[in-house]
Amino acid sequence: MESPKGEALIRLLDDPDQLVFEAVSHKIEQMGIEMLPDLESAAMEAMSPILHERIELIIKAVQFNQLKTEINIWLKSTNPKLIDGAWLISRYQFPDLSKFQFENLIKPLREEIWLEFSDTLTALEKIRIMNTFLFGKNKVKLNDGHPESPGNNFINRVLETGKANEHSMSLLYALLGQELSLPLFVADMPDFPILTYIDMAFNPEEINYPEYFEVLFFINPADSGTVHSRRDVTNYLIKQSLPLKAEFYKPRSNVDFIKICLKKLALDYEITGSEKRSLQVRDLISLW
Repeated sequence: MESPKGEALIRLLDDPDQLVFEAVSHKIEQMGIEMLPDLESAAMEAMSPILHERIELIIKAVQFNQLKTEINIWLKSTNPKLIDGAWLISRYQFPDLSKFQFENLIKPLREEIWLEFSDTLTALEKIRIMNTFLFGKNKVKLNDGHPESPGNNFINRVLETGKANEHSMSLLYALLGQELSLPLFVADMPDFPILTYIDMAFNPEEINYPEYFEVLFFINPADSGTVHSRRDVTNYLIKQSLPLKAEFYKPRSNVDFIKICLKKLALDYEITGSEKRSLQVRDLISLW
C-alpha cells in the first residue's frame, strides 16, 4: 500500500514544470528504497509515457544508490567474502537479484565439486577436480564470439549461458575455491588476472591479507585451469616484453579482486558504446 507522503510525491512527477520534477525526484531519491514499492506500482499504472519514463529513471537511481550503500558496507566489513562481492557486481545489471538467488546458482556446482573432495587430496589434486567440473564438462568457456560483451562480467549470466571473459572466469573459479576452503586469491597480471594458491590453512580472520603468505603455484582459469610456476609467469612476462613487477606475482585481497572486475566491466561498457553505464561503474569504483 502506498504511503500518503509517497503517493503525493509521485503524483507531482507528472508536473510539466521541470524544476518541480527535479525537486520531487531528488526528494524521492533521498527517501531511498522505502519508495520502491510505491514507484513500481505507479510505473505500472502510469497512463502517460513521459510519467512512466520519469518513474523508471527514478527507480534506477534509487536502486543504484542502494547498491553504492551495500558496496560500502561490504568494503568496511571485517571479512569481505568474494561471493558477496561477485553478487554485488551482478546487482548493477540485475538489481532485483537476491543474495539467496545468487547463492543458489553457485550451490549446485559447489556441491558437485565438494562431493569429490577429501582431506587426503593434495592442493593440485583438488585443482584438477575443479578443472574437471568447470572445463572438462564444458560448463564454462570464454565468449570468443563477443569478448567485450558486458554480460560476460556477471557471474549469474556466466552460469546461465556458460560464457565468460578472463576476469569473470577467474572470479567464478576463485569464489568457488574459497567456498570450498581453498586459499585462492587473484594476482593482477597486465593482460588479465590469474589466481594464486597460497600456503595457508584457510582462515577467515586472515583472508584480507593473502600477500603475507607464500604462493605455492599459479592457476590460469582462462586456459582451462592450467597450473603454472613462478618461473612460468616470469617467462610469460618476458615473452610479452612486460616488466617483472612484484605486483604481478602478489596475491591480492577479495576487495582488490572486485575492483579489478569492475574496471573490466567499465571498460566493456565503454568499448560497446554505453558511456553512461561506464561512468556509473566508475562511480562504484570510486568507493574504494
